[in-house]
Amino acid sequence: MALVDRVRASAARGGREGLEALAAAVPVPIARIAIRVCPELPPTTEERIADNRAQTVADSVMYREALAAAAEARGWSVHWYDRERVFRDAATALGRDDVNDLLSAMGRSIGPPWQAIHKLAAAAALAATGHPASRATSG
Repeated sequence: MALVDRVRASAARGGREGLEALAAAVPVPIARIAIRVCPELPPTTEERIADNRAQTVADSVMYREALAAAAEARGWSVHWYDRERVFRDAATALGRDDVNDLLSAMGRSIGPPWQAIHKLAAAAALAATGHPASRATSG
């Protein structure tokens, strides 16, 4: 378990340093970030190691949780978004039926590369404007 503790500490440090660099690079204050909701995991490291599904997602959950903790330590709120609902949530936050046209126009104005992952990130940011902070795990 010492290895897990070292990796957790490294993830926490990386989250803090990454958000510090982000805050320094962005010319406006950051108040909130959006992070994809984490799947639920068994409560202990031992149980996670024994569970094949948990083994495949435990690292990404640890990094997302570290990033969220670093954001909250900076005074930023965290919006946990569900990948399956984020486009609908973005539309709702903007009072629209759909955000595809808006996201396409955003992509044209920004220019290449504008890929699916960029659309997802934009939708998550838009969704975060209309929702209070929510829980980190899916149910």
